[in-house]
Order: sequence, then structure tokens, then C-alpha cells
Amino acid sequence: MFQALVILLIFLIIMMIVCVRIANKRFIRNRENVVHLIWTAVFAAGCYTAFILVPSGYNTLATFASGLYFLSTDWLVVYLMLFAAGYTHVSPPSRLPRLIIGFLAGIDSISFVVNTFTHHMYSLESRTADNLKMEYWHVQLNAPHTIHRIFVYGIVLYSLCIFTYRLIKAPVIYKRKYGSILLQVVAVVGLNIICSIINTKYDYSVVLYASLAISICYLALYASPKKLLERIHSTIVEDSVIGLFAYDNDGRCVGVNSVAKDLFSGEEDIYDIAQKFLTDWKEEQKENSANVIGAERTIIKNDEKIYIYVNYQKFVDKKGRDLGSCFQFENRTEVVKRYKEEQYRATHDMLTGLLNREAFEEEATRILSRAQEPYCIVCSNIQDFKLVNELYGTDVGDKLLIAQADIIRRKNDDNSVSARVYADKFCVLMPRRYFIEERFLDSVSSIIESGLTRAFKLHFQFGVYEITDNTESIWSMYDKAILAIDAIHGNYDQFVCYYKDELLQHIMKEKEVLGEFDKALEEKQFSMFLQPQIANDGTIVGAEALVRWIHPEKGMISPGLFIPTLEKAGLIQKLDLYMWDNAARQLEEWKRQGKEHFSISVNISTKDFFYLDVCEAFKDLLNKYDFDIKKLKLEITESALMKNVKETMKAIDGLHALGYDIEIDDFGSGYSSLGMLKDINADILKIDMIFLQETKNVERSSTILKNIISMSRELGMPVITEGVETKEQVDFLKNVGCDMFQGFYFAKPMSLENFEKEYC
Repeated sequence: MFQALVILLIFLIIMMIVCVRIANKRFIRNRENVVHLIWTAVFAAGCYTAFILVPSGYNTLATFASGLYFLSTDWLVVYLMLFAAGYTHVSPPSRLPRLIIGFLAGIDSISFVVNTFTHHMYSLESRTADNLKMEYWHVQLNAPHTIHRIFVYGIVLYSLCIFTYRLIKAPVIYKRKYGSILLQVVAVVGLNIICSIINTKYDYSVVLYASLAISICYLALYASPKKLLERIHSTIVEDSVIGLFAYDNDGRCVGVNSVAKDLFSGEEDIYDIAQKFLTDWKEEQKENSANVIGAERTIIKNDEKIYIYVNYQKFVDKKGRDLGSCFQFENRTEVVKRYKEEQYRATHDMLTGLLNREAFEEEATRILSRAQEPYCIVCSNIQDFKLVNELYGTDVGDKLLIAQADIIRRKNDDNSVSARVYADKFCVLMPRRYFIEERFLDSVSSIIESGLTRAFKLHFQFGVYEITDNTESIWSMYDKAILAIDAIHGNYDQFVCYYKDELLQHIMKEKEVLGEFDKALEEKQFSMFLQPQIANDGTIVGAEALVRWIHPEKGMISPGLFIPTLEKAGLIQKLDLYMWDNAARQLEEWKRQGKEHFSISVNISTKDFFYLDVCEAFKDLLNKYDFDIKKLKLEITESALMKNVKETMKAIDGLHALGYDIEIDDFGSGYSSLGMLKDINADILKIDMIFLQETKNVERSSTILKNIISMSRELGMPVITEGVETKEQVDFLKNVGCDMFQGFYFAKPMSLENFEKEYC
């Protein structure tokens, strides 16, 4: 028993020293009191071990060692009191009581040291245990020792009261923190009292002193903080106003707090919902490798939109290995509602609900500043929108704008923004890949078919600017998209136009054309060029009249610039009248010169049927000039024929009645060629050069051309093939029965003087 006690005490002393070393490395509140308590317990255990090891015959040494043990118990309970006050956050005794306690402990300590010589506190007697046949020191306590016990038990009782008070007052999760130490202190005191009552040979309570010190170190600095932290975290998580989904490293949901359950509660199991949420999130964020990702989300609950901010976080250890992840859901519905109420009027167009100019500029700038892909600005315009308000009233006009805004709004996402800039001008900033012409046109078709404007046909146009510099001014981008719309203004065939740098130059040139057109027409700057038409036998049978603008300063201006410009501006009919007049006058001149075998083909454009009475115009030519009517051929393109079939057919019948021959130009380039032939009474078929262009399917192209010519022969319609450029093409066309040819192989368009010099 003796040897076991000594070994146990030495082991406990070593353990307490280790505890001190470890505790000194941890920066935890109350550490200093714990360290003092342990060192005092080390001293007490060491003194008691030395005392019981002193052999009989060394009474003075044993008395001194035991005195040190007794005085150490004074300081042990003092440091226990200070630890209890710090650990429970109860204010320790004020300065005066602390001084008194320290003074009494000091007096008691001195008394035990002096007892080595006076034996007034206790005396020792060496005895031998009969049953164990071993010597031990019997302690004979004197009356003054009672004062020491009163002092010690009083301090211990005070410490127990502190722990008991905190145990009663503390919340449930804190009770274990105080209760475990309280029970151990009670056990030590109880064992000490038992040892005193039954007068045991050894004070076994010293073992509990050491054990208590080690336990306090573990509980105060390690176990209790850790467990308490876990329970606090658990309570915080459960009672948090933020919803939580927690997942292990395999992506399985392992925890859902009550807020998240309330947010996502439905018919499905909440863990299934959490699992699906993670799967959808990973799919959406598959290109995002960040450990922390935040995003705004909305969910519908009880037919109400709930705004939440989702924060996704992945947890990894120091080596980067996956530990798990969690979602945090912050319900921001009330915040969003308040913000929207405050900001709506300042940032939105009140009629359509889209952003206004200022808000659009701010939001578009923000999106472009973080854009990771190409963007474009799309502007829309309703052509002649003012007429809608004038014809049907502003109520119908407003409904039309609201309908358009609804379509635009449906195309928005987090990466897009739209606005009503003014009147019928809408603007959308979106990733370039989202702009698909067909979808936009399909969307506005629903408005056109809604019947809001009844007989008035709506015509939507879109200008697209593909952004190359994200730092460019938003309104500079907008102006470029509007320029694209302006480029197709008046063109009812084109719905979408893309801005290019050349477009601005083109628009400037168009303005120059329009600005100089009337003067050029008056000064006869437009010249009639002729491109010969050659018969199958090689003789010239006529020519096509082509207009050329010979500017006195700029030289020749390309027809590809001024003809589309004049068509778009509604001025092409003036030029056509001018050309028809020149052709009729030239035919009269040739007739006078005896050169009547030449014919001239003139073009009738699509817009001529809108702005002119074509029959009346050609009737006037017959009255004005003396020429063979069969020598003035009238070319009408297939696309012009299909614009307004009834009106065009009526005009063709009128021209036929006058005696003119009608040529169908560009045959084969449209979509209704064959169906058109059965209804339109044309005289000559002019095949489009598309069939002579290089193609991978040469045989198919040749077969189609051959059959068109054959079909035309059966219909009694001579065929002219334009775009002939090589001898091989001429030979082929001759073999398949083509009647006439026109193209660069024979001659390019030439001035009237050169034509007469070459062929007359």
C-alpha cells in the first residue's frame, strides 16, 4: 500500500508538471490561476511524498516536511478560490478581504514552519502497523490546528458556494462546465474529512488534490471549452436567423436547421430538397472553383416570392482535402421590398416597369465591368409609332409599349439589363450569345398579331451594336445601335441591322447622296450606260440600261451606294422616271437614224409600284416620244412581283395592254418562281446569274438551269441568262437552248457613246 501510494504520487506530480508545461502554451483566459493551482498541488504532493518517505528517527525532518504539506493546503485552497472566481466570472473578494485571507494564510504557513520546533500545531510519532509490519508517522493534532482547518474549510466552502451559485444561475448548456468541477471539489473535501474522522495512517486526500489539479487543467482549458463551444455553436446554428444546409465530403446532407426547414418546407422531404439544391448549385456553378460563392436567389412559398441570399462555402483542411460544405440562406425579403419601394420611382420607367436612362447606364456599366464574355446592345424601334398615337390614341400606344416591355423583360437574366430610353425606344444589354434574331422576331410577332392597332401594320426594327470595348460610354454604344436602325429606316424588308464602323461612313455618304441628288438630277449627272444582250447566233439584239452617276468632283459614284439610299429615302422613282425618259428618247433617236433593231431594257423597282402609277408613266412616254414600243423592254424583279401580287399583276396587265413586253428579272433568286410563272403573263425570262456561279453541286445547278430553259421554251418565253463570264458558260448555254446572253464575257456596261461606236 505504501509503495503504491508513493508511486501514484510521483506519477501525479509528473503529470501535473506536464500539465503546467502544456497550459503555459495556451493563451486562454484564467490560465494563470490554473497554473498557480497546479504548481501548489505539485508542491503539496511533493511535500507529502517527502514526509511519508522520511524514516523513523528523523522526527524533526518529518515534522518540517509535514508542516510544508499543511501550509501548502492553505495556498491550495486560496488559489482554488481565485480560480473559482475567475472561472465562474464571479467577482473575487475585494482588496481588503483578499489581504486578510493572504495574511491569515501567511500566519498559518509561518505557524506550520515554527511547529517544527514548538509542536504547538501537531506532533509526530513513529508507529508500526501490526498487520502491515511497516512504520508510519502518526499525526497527533493539537488545538491550534483546528484554526487551520476552519480557515481551509471556510475558503473551500466559499469556493463551493461560487460554483453552486453559477450552477444554479447559468443556462443549461453551461451547467456541465461548473458542475463537473464542483463535484470533484466536494469529493476531495469529503475524502479529507473521512480520512480525518477515521484517522487513517495516510492522508489519501492528497491524491485527490493532485487529481483535482489535473482535472481542473483538463476541464478548464480543454474539455469544457471544447464541449461548451460545440454546444454553443449547435445552439447558435439552431436558433440562428440564417438558414443552414450542411453536407459531408461526399455531398450528403447531414444537417438542416429550423430556419432552412421553414424556408424550404414543402411536400418533399427537407433532406431531399437540400440534396437537390446542392446538385443544381454545382451544375450552375460548375465553372466556378471558388471556396466561397454568394448569389441572390428567389423561391416561391405560398404564392409569395421570397428573396434569399445564398452563401455556399466549402471547407478544406490544411492539406486542401475536402471536409464538407454548407449553404447559408439569409432571408432578405423585407430588405428587398423596402429597397424596391424606395428606389423604384427613382430608377424605373413608370409606364413599363423597365429601368430608366440613369439606372440603365449605371447597371449596364456595372455588368460590363465584370463581363467575362462578349456583350451587345440591342435597341428597338417601332416605325411610325407616332401614327399609332394619332390614329388610335395614347391608351393603345401605351398598351403597345407595355407589351413590348413585357417581352424584353422575359428575355432578361442576371447578366442582362433593359430600359425604356424614351418614347418607343427600348434598349437591352445582353451577352452576345443570347441575341438570336429569330427569337426576337417571333416575340414581336405576337404583338403584331394581338390586334392592338387593327389595320395599321406594325413594323419593328432592331439595331445591334456588338461591344468591343467594355469601357466605352454606354450612350455611345446606344447611339451606334440607333445608327444601325437608322440605316434600315424606311426599309420594310429588313428587321435587324448590325452596327459596323463602315456603317457610320455609309450613313454619312448616304446623307451626301440625298443632299446632292436633286442637283445631280437637274444637272443631268446621271448617265445611261448600256450592257449588250447577245443572241444565240452572236448578233446583238439590245442592251440593258444601267444608271451611272458621274459626279463633276468625285467622279463615278457606285450604284451600290446611291440606288439603295434613294430606295430607302423614297426617291428612287425620280431616278427611274429619268432613266425611262432617257431610254425612250434614245430609242426615238435610233429610229430616226434607222437603227431600230436595238432594244433597251429598263428596270422597274419595287418602290415604283408604291409611289407611281407605272402604267400612266409609260403611257406618257408613248405620247412624248416616237419609238417602237416593242423595243422598250420593262424588267421587273421577282422580289418586286411578290411584294403586292394583286397590285403588281394589275400594273403588268395594264402595261401589256399598252403593248410593252415584260421581262422577269433575277428569276430563280426568289422562293416562289414556279408558282409565279403560272399567274403572271410575262414575255421574257431573265435567269439570275446565281446558276452560273461556282458551286460544289455543278451537275445539279446545270440540270436546274437546263430544265428552266426547256420549260420557258414550252411556255413560249425567250430566255436571257445574265452573268455570263466564260466561254465554257456560253457553250453550255447554247447547247441547252438559251436564246440570249448578257455578261462580262461579251461586254461590260458602257457609255452610250462607246456602245454606238462599238455596235452601230
